[in-house]
Amino acid sequence: MVYKVHHENGHGASVLTHEGPVDTAEIAASRVDLKSVANANNAKGAIIDIRAAQIEAEPVDIIVNVEALVGDLLPGARLAFVSREEDQGIVSMIVTTVAHSSGRRVIAFTDIGAALDWINAVPAR
Repeated sequence: MVYKVHHENGHGASVLTHEGPVDTAEIAASRVDLKSVANANNAKGAIIDIRAAQIEAEPVDIIVNVEALVGDLLPGARLAFVSREEDQGIVSMIVTTVAHSSGRRVIAFTDIGAALDWINAVPAR
């Protein structure tokens, strides 16, 4: 498992970055860590950066874990996925499914700066 979680104080966002192969167990473990960091910092939102990752989990497993993450974040928190252009199709399907089922703001990006700006646009808590 190779992932890092940190908080970007200047943007009000907690960021999870995956690198290399990512299986279902890593997704579940990283979800818990991201939630803990985001909620401890009263984050406006969370970002999952998978630009350097190779996702090996099934889409249904990803959706289940992302839905659980969204449910665990503080009310009103946004969730952004940052992925390579070639991965946007599957990421968009996951994002659309989670956003529809949760009613939360969930968007896919290819640029980490744009994702940070989108989270930062949320009014302060």
